[in-house]
Order: sequence, then structure tokens, then C-alpha cells
Amino acid sequence: MTLSVGEVLGKLATLLMLGLLARALGVADFGAFSFGLGLGLLLASATTLGLDQRLVQLTGGDPQSLSARLSSLLAVRLSLAAAVVVLSAAVLPLAVADDVRWHVTLALVAAACCDGVTEAFRSAASARHVQGGPAVVLVVQRFLALGLVVAAVELGGGITGATLGYLTASVVGVVLMALVARVRADVRPSPAAVTRGHVRDYVVAVRVTGLNDLVSMALFRIDVVIIAWLAGTVAVGYYTAAYRLLETVLFISWSVARVILPALADTSLRAAERSRTVATALVVVTAVYLPYTALLLTRGEELVALLFGEDFGSRAIILWLAPAPLLFGVAQVALIALLALRPDPAVLLASTLALVTNVALDVALIPLYGPAAAAAATTAAYAVQAVVVVIALRRRVAPVHVRRALVVCTGAAVVAGATMLLPVHVVLAALVGGVVYVGLWWLASRRWDRPTHDLVRSVLTSGAS
Repeated sequence: MTLSVGEVLGKLATLLMLGLLARALGVADFGAFSFGLGLGLLLASATTLGLDQRLVQLTGGDPQSLSARLSSLLAVRLSLAAAVVVLSAAVLPLAVADDVRWHVTLALVAAACCDGVTEAFRSAASARHVQGGPAVVLVVQRFLALGLVVAAVELGGGITGATLGYLTASVVGVVLMALVARVRADVRPSPAAVTRGHVRDYVVAVRVTGLNDLVSMALFRIDVVIIAWLAGTVAVGYYTAAYRLLETVLFISWSVARVILPALADTSLRAAERSRTVATALVVVTAVYLPYTALLLTRGEELVALLFGEDFGSRAIILWLAPAPLLFGVAQVALIALLALRPDPAVLLASTLALVTNVALDVALIPLYGPAAAAAATTAAYAVQAVVVVIALRRRVAPVHVRRALVVCTGAAVVAGATMLLPVHVVLAALVGGVVYVGLWWLASRRWDRPTHDLVRSVLTSGAS
């Protein structure tokens, strides 16, 4: 519960920060800040390389080696982060367009590298099933970023001040997460604990998990870079405002994946239990994302205008992006299930095909249709990724029975979406639609999907007690 609440609060803080920035900076400067965020995360993926999952995987069968393996992971990550920042400092002044401040982008690259170090400590704590403390740290970091960014803008610091505030919060996040991992999970990394063997264990995994992490992050962020290249930072501003409605809810699938990864990495888990865990995760992400898709399809443009201002509303962009959260969520659950025990080449294949689809559609269509084309390309890419990993999952895991549960969720979402068309304020429409969805799902699942109904009921009952 703490993990879920923490993720929600953290995402709300980030959404609020970006909404205030958009209103204060205007479309062009907000687009420049968003470009820096996107490029920063893209470059920082060269420091993470999917090795956080590898850490959990390796320690699943050898829990006592966690501190030593984290030490080696940090050695690899810090070395790569230093290289990324130095190379960015050399290249960005020569490579970025005139409407993008290179020092802003560089600071955001450094912030993303700091977040990668934070994630290493968080993954180590998660390997010992300590998730509440790290979730609190992320909330503190996000609200600190909100406070510092807003203060910088109010004091006249503009985009430069906002960037420095964001970077400061990321540095503080590293320190706090390291303390929590040490105190709550008894994870004690040390330079003396770094070994060639442990480093080699990570290097071996880079061939699949590392490349997949790079490709996945490129899939997640390359559209912003291509839009800036082909259409400018103003178009980036419009696209990012709508894209944030997608990105804000992705924590749900990441949280579900983080929860099931330690269990799936347990080599003693029976095939039937593994299948049941994957099925439950798929139903959870589908049950959450389907009504959200309905909201974006019916009132998405109004929601963007409410959060970012009337200047940012774009019906075409939001309509094309609406199915993307659901497709992303399904793909993430399948990815984690495939990677839990070993690096699986199907994961890299799926991510590569999705990236190729995204880039090809972006380059072909953005010059003609602008940021709306990028939204369509993003959804198409996630659809390709989801289809490939689900097919691979069906071949490697015992049959996953979710059809009845998905039909129940879909029926409830369709009716809920119709109620969201009522001529009321978008917030009230979302609340009414949510209530209708939950009520219909509860009644329908009790009749046609009893296993899922009983599972949810047991969780609610145990939580209440």
C-alpha cells in the first residue's frame, strides 16, 4: 500500500511541477525543458543498462551477496555516468539547436544519471522486500523538486533556475535512498567489495538486458528528440503536455512489475504459481488502464487544458495516445515475466521492432502531420512490443487464463466511458465514470469472473483489518 501511495503522490508532484512550469515558461521554453528531460533520460539509459533487474535476478538465489553485488553495480554505473556527463558537456554545445539551451540540457542529463544511481539503491532494497521506505524517499524527492522549481521560477530564475532546482532534488534523492537502503534493508555497498566476477556477471547480461534497456528508453524518449529535430521545441511543448497524461500513469505497471519480479525470480516457484502471478498482474494493469483509456478518449483534451493551460490542448495528439498506457502496461508485465529468470532474447527483439516502428513512422509522418503523428507512432510501437512479448510469454510460461477477466473489464470500461460524456466538468465526469466502472466491475466479476472477484475482495478485507 505504501508503494502505491508513494508512486501516486510522486507522480502527482511531478505532474503539478510540469503543469506550473508550462504555464510560467510558455510553450517554447517548456518544450526546451521537456527536450532536456527526454534527452537526459535517453542518455542516462546508457548508465542503467537494465542491470537493476539483473541485480534482483542474481540475488534471488544468493541473498547474502546483495551488498557485494550492489557495490559492483554502483562501480559500473558511476563510471558510465561520468562518461555520459563528460561527453555530453563536449557535444551538446555543438549539437543542439539555437532554441535549446545546452547548459539546461546538460544539467538535466546529470539529473537523470543521479536518478539511475537512486534506482540502484532502490532495487537493492526491493530485493529484500523493503519497498515502503524507498517509496517515501521518491515522494520526498519529487515534492522537493516541485518546491525548488516553483521557487526558482517565482524568483525570476526562469528555465535555468528551474533546471538547477530539479538537479538539486535528484542529488538529494541519491543520498536519501542510500541511507534508507542501509538502514531499512541492511544494504552496505563498499568499494572494497567490488569484484571482477560480479562485474562480469553484469557485463554478460548487457548483451540482452542492457541493449533492451537502451532500446526501451529510446522507444520511450526518442519521439521528443525527433520532434525537436523536425518540428522545433514549440511542437515538443504541445506533445509533452499530452504525453504526460500517458507517462503519469505508467507507474502502475512499473509498480506491479516491481512487486512480482522478486517472486518470479524465485527459482523454487512452481509453474502453476508463476502462471497465476503473471495472470494476476495482467488483469490488474488492464483493469486500471481500460477506464483511463476511456477518459482520455472522451475528455482528454479538456484534461490537458486543465493541467497545462488552454494553449496546450490538442485533441488529435491525445486521441492517438489514449490506447498507449494499456499497451505499455501489458508489455511491461510480459517483459518482467520473461526476464525474471534469465535474459530472454525475445525481449530485445520486441523492443527493437517497436523502436524501428516508432522511428520510421516519426520520420515519415512528423513533417506532414506534426506532433500528432508522433503520438500515433508511439501507440503503434507499443502495440508491436506488446504483441511480440505476449506471444513469447505464451511459449515460455504455463497457460495464462485471463480472457474472462479482460472481457468483464472491457464491458465495464465501455459503459463508464459513455457516462464520461455527460456535459459536466471533466473532473466530475472522471469521478462519475470511475464510480460507474468500479460498481459495474464488482457486480459483473461476481457473476462471470469469480476468481478475480474473490482475490480483490480478500485483498480489500486484509487491508481493512
